[in-house]
Amino acid sequence: MRLNAAQRDQFEQQGYVVVPDLLNETILDPVRRSLAAGVEQQAKKLQAEGKIQNLHADESFTRRLAKLQEAAGEDLGIWNNEVFSRAIYDLLVYPPLLDVIEDLIGPEITVNGDYWVRPKVPGGKIITYPWHQDSAYYGPESLTIPILTVWAPLVDVDEHNGCLKVIPGSQKWGLRPTRWEGPHLVPTEDIEAMGEPRTLPMRVGDVVIFSQFTFHGSLMNHSEEVRWSIDLRYSPTGHEMAWLFDRFPGFVARSHKDPDRVDSWEAWRAYRRQGRAVTGDPVLESL
Repeated sequence: MRLNAAQRDQFEQQGYVVVPDLLNETILDPVRRSLAAGVEQQAKKLQAEGKIQNLHADESFTRRLAKLQEAAGEDLGIWNNEVFSRAIYDLLVYPPLLDVIEDLIGPEITVNGDYWVRPKVPGGKIITYPWHQDSAYYGPESLTIPILTVWAPLVDVDEHNGCLKVIPGSQKWGLRPTRWEGPHLVPTEDIEAMGEPRTLPMRVGDVVIFSQFTFHGSLMNHSEEVRWSIDLRYSPTGHEMAWLFDRFPGFVARSHKDPDRVDSWEAWRAYRRQGRAVTGDPVLESL
């Protein structure tokens, strides 16, 4: 699948584009199984720490984590290393997805290692993000590097269970001033007065792609189930990104100039082990 002219123009002018039906169940089901394994690990960890007694093993994928967090009385946050797996690698290099990325940044594509799984539990506040630009979190090193975020829901999402929202055209504003508000960086300006917000209801299989300067956020989950999503990031190969890769090593996902440069799952796993040795964090290969 390739982007058509209208989709490419929308990304250029509005800073985001929704691509419907890009991902199929063949690529998404292993990701869900990897996340379910991550939930199992979290449950056993909480039990070992004496924070829960019931593992809630009979609950569904969309309910179990909420039950665990409620019993433990703590938010388990967002996940990266906790769900590192071959399934995540396969999603990152999924050819139809790379085709779309190529249409936006060219054929020399590097995966940035800071993918994030975001389990938004009912009523959860930590993963209900206020308006922000990704480069506000990255810092000045990111300002001259094209960084694309690909956000994919793993359940259908709408205004009720916490879909994304964007401000079209905000990628043209440059990096805006921010302040810390709890765990989040928020703009010091009235962003909604500068542009018109748009919510993005999406179905499983859809993705939305946006720039690191595009203002986005997410709504509260008012449903009774976990709103699972994953976001991936890509940049053109060749930029200096040690500031990110020292902690979250990436890899070359596509190269027309030199196909031998493309990194295998085994290579990325080795990069991760080396990178995590710096931070002391373990690699948990759930599948």
